[in-house]
Amino acid sequence: MNKLMKDIVKKYLEGKANTREQAMLLEWLRYEKNQSVFQTYKLDWKKNLDDSWFPEEGIESWNEIQAALLEKSFKRWRKSQKKQMFFRYAAIFFFAVAMSNLVWFFVSGSDSKEAHVYYSNVIAENGHISKVVLPDGSLVWLNSGSQIRYDNFFGAENRNLILTGEAYFEANKNERVPMVVSCGDLKVKVLGTKFNVASYPANNTVDVVLERGVVELLSDKSESFSYTMQPGERAQFESENRKLKVSEVNTSKFTSWKNGIINIYNQSLSEVIKRLETRYNQEFAFDENISGFHYTFTIKNEPLSEIIQLMEKITPVKAVQKEDIIVFHLDKNKNRDVLRDK
Repeated sequence: MNKLMKDIVKKYLEGKANTREQAMLLEWLRYEKNQSVFQTYKLDWKKNLDDSWFPEEGIESWNEIQAALLEKSFKRWRKSQKKQMFFRYAAIFFFAVAMSNLVWFFVSGSDSKEAHVYYSNVIAENGHISKVVLPDGSLVWLNSGSQIRYDNFFGAENRNLILTGEAYFEANKNERVPMVVSCGDLKVKVLGTKFNVASYPANNTVDVVLERGVVELLSDKSESFSYTMQPGERAQFESENRKLKVSEVNTSKFTSWKNGIINIYNQSLSEVIKRLETRYNQEFAFDENISGFHYTFTIKNEPLSEIIQLMEKITPVKAVQKEDIIVFHLDKNKNRDVLRDK
């Protein structure tokens, strides 16, 4: 077995491991004792390589990239090898003309003012959190797979942003030009404040959490719709019927993700899986008979393998890798007291 895994590790490091071998490697690495063996195999492999093999950014960057790859699903894992310059936390700074590999400009052909409007799309790659400095000096943290869009007049004539996904904002105060974050039918209007917005298209819900300052919620489809949020409030806006639910919350539970911390408090398996999919860029599935299980724990910098092992200890579930999806099943070999209590 050791000889087989050593050969698979070598293939993985060289980018030659097939889907079945990658699945075997990830299952093997779920156990802590094997992680130290993996590091030994990797060191032995590197000793036999010429220094010119490594990318010019150096061995340290290469090590970070390899660690990140182990947390990805197999299909996305293979694609990610073409994007090796991205790290889990990328501090991205945008000025008048931002980094060309993350910003696209769309220019019309007329001589009117609109012909000189350029749009910038800032994207956080899957599995990454990106910190962005906007042209007006405001800070934005983009969660995995999220993006914001704004034009080249941002900060001067407007502070309009279009958000897809989740972002945390530290908006600089400007009474003359308020910041407006558009999330489908909902607009979040601010002067200067700290707040979090989650607007994933698949959820049909916009979730706004206010830490500091004041924000006003508006809707494009209803001129009469308006709500002014106070610090410590969470507003959930249902896009289909434009209903708004407001509650008082511990805001850190919703904003700590920007620091790499995710707080899970009495959340169902389906809710936990959504958080894990965003954090680790991994697709999950689960059997309906375990959907009622609830979890409470905190994720800091732990690898996905440790989180899965923790969930298996808390409840009688078993995680199984099926191609590029991790599926949770009921573990029939464990005590089923939890099920009998339901």
